[in-house]
Amino acid sequence: MDFRKTQIGRMLEQMKLAMLAHIPVIYIPTDQMELIHEILYSDNTIDSLVPRVKYDSEKKAVVKLANKEYGVKDDEKRTFSSIKDNYLIFVNSIDSDVVRCPSILLTYTTKWDKVETGIRNFISDYMGVKRSKDNNPNPYHVANISRSLCIVVTPTEQVIPENIAPYVMTVRVPALLDEEIEAVISSEFNAESMDISVLRRSEVLYSQMIVSLRGFSVLRIRQLLRQMIASQSIDFNHVNADAVLAAIRVSKKQMLENCNGLKWEETNATNAAGLDSISKWLEERIDIFSDPERAAQCHTDIPNGLLISGIPGSGKSLMAKTAAYKLGLPLISLDMGALLNSLMGESEHNMINALRMSENMAPCVLWIDEIEKAFSGSSQNSSSSDGGVGRRMFGKFLTWMQEKTAACFVFATSNDITCLPPELFRSERFDRKYFTFMPKAEECAQIFASNIKAQNKSYREELEAMPVSKRAKMAQQLFATNLEKDSFWLDIINQECTANMDACHLKLKERNDVNESEKEDDVYVWSSSSRPKNKLMTGADISALIKEAKFLIRPLGNSDTIQTVIYGEYQMKNAVEQMMRSRTFKPYGETNLKDIVRCFLKLHENEFVPASGTCILDFERYDEDKCIYRHNPASDRWPNPYDQVLYYTIVGAINQYAKNL
Repeated sequence: MDFRKTQIGRMLEQMKLAMLAHIPVIYIPTDQMELIHEILYSDNTIDSLVPRVKYDSEKKAVVKLANKEYGVKDDEKRTFSSIKDNYLIFVNSIDSDVVRCPSILLTYTTKWDKVETGIRNFISDYMGVKRSKDNNPNPYHVANISRSLCIVVTPTEQVIPENIAPYVMTVRVPALLDEEIEAVISSEFNAESMDISVLRRSEVLYSQMIVSLRGFSVLRIRQLLRQMIASQSIDFNHVNADAVLAAIRVSKKQMLENCNGLKWEETNATNAAGLDSISKWLEERIDIFSDPERAAQCHTDIPNGLLISGIPGSGKSLMAKTAAYKLGLPLISLDMGALLNSLMGESEHNMINALRMSENMAPCVLWIDEIEKAFSGSSQNSSSSDGGVGRRMFGKFLTWMQEKTAACFVFATSNDITCLPPELFRSERFDRKYFTFMPKAEECAQIFASNIKAQNKSYREELEAMPVSKRAKMAQQLFATNLEKDSFWLDIINQECTANMDACHLKLKERNDVNESEKEDDVYVWSSSSRPKNKLMTGADISALIKEAKFLIRPLGNSDTIQTVIYGEYQMKNAVEQMMRSRTFKPYGETNLKDIVRCFLKLHENEFVPASGTCILDFERYDEDKCIYRHNPASDRWPNPYDQVLYYTIVGAINQYAKNL
């Protein structure tokens, strides 16, 4: 492989360009100390950088390397006889008014302000600002310093002080190429006297392994391979594929521990009810992530991400966990609030660091929950008190979304897209824009059943982990099996949530200005004079119902009788029905009709598509100019009364409120 295309080769090429352009300071944000050591102490550096700084080759003049900023006093002094010998620690005496020979000065620091004075002095010398005692430039001093270079290294990328920024070039550590990763693996196998063919028996596993190791340093890959060999996940004759990929994930999780704003999340196999269209879209693209090598050969583009918006409590967050599970990828959440910093420019750099770390985690799902909270003040016309920080962070994010090449699949959710800047909705930002809405009767029943199934599963796992003696005293099940059936809950929903059905029926609104040519624009409103009140639920409302029902019928006191089931069918039915009839239970569809209408209008405006296979409303029936929803006569024949009530209530609300929202 051509050295100039390697990780170190690419960095050295940038450093050479900086030196040829007479840029005095190079800034390398990285925590890979072994990489810096390799760059500065290897023969490749001597071939690449030293010819640029060497002062007098005939006299074999030395090139000195310092591990502290220019001008710091150090009693250690050395004399060198050859170029290679120069790669020892050296710091000029503070008493020295000149750089005795061209030097590479290196400083590690955690904050720029700790080295700012020294760097500024070095730049002054480099630019010929500093003069000798007779106030004339010292030609010997200028000749040496102009061939010198200062390198600043910090563990994370930070804002360069404004007064020295024009004289600094940032050289970022590029990711290892796949060929380099393969070379590291091969080298480590050779060091362990193992045949790499044992790893390459499964090309799919080998491909997954290479892709999963992208973003890792050479040192990290070597350490990880040694751990796999030591734990016998890889041995001379066998490779445990699951253990290998799991070890890589654990290592990635550890990398996130000190990264601001990023968090490792657990995935979930539970399907989010009512989001069938999203599930289908993801399942059609699983092969792109499971076999990235094949996808690359076919020039199949890696999906960019999904934007899911809709009313709160409709399963968007659960879908993020399900999406990562379906794709077989780790789930990383990005908390924009944790990136904010009071210092000028720090927030933007925190964003850059987080996005770069996300790419190092690839392939992964990057989950940005409630994205509107992060970018609500980012539109051009918005007035913001943050000094434009939100706008700049949003710009960084959009640029990254457009330019990223890593398999970092963005799953963004939003409860209120009215706060989001329009740039986010443009084509190719996200592969799809889905919306979640009020679930229909069958979807509500699925949510009830899924919630019960998940709790039963968790309870069984707890039992299996218990000692046999303790397990014998426990109930065999948390909920009765019949409660896991959709049909059980569908009957309750249709019966208890349609009490005010007559009040929400639609009637033709009387308008004196309606003529024969406008009959197709008839406006239907609620038949009652007041807003109908029905128990129209979201997934969050259903979870709250189950939680409250459990509280009402929880076993009290100690009993010697061992129950088969803790929460029986009859008990749960009565408790849930009691809650639904209670005045204290006010679900989202009863209290937030205006918010539902506002959400519908914004989703319609930005051409979102339904996440559900069957949505209660059809965007095609809404007239944006006249702010009316044309009645669908087929709704009167829908089999579930709950769906009719849901439809009547929301359509009436649209025709009642749309003009004023």
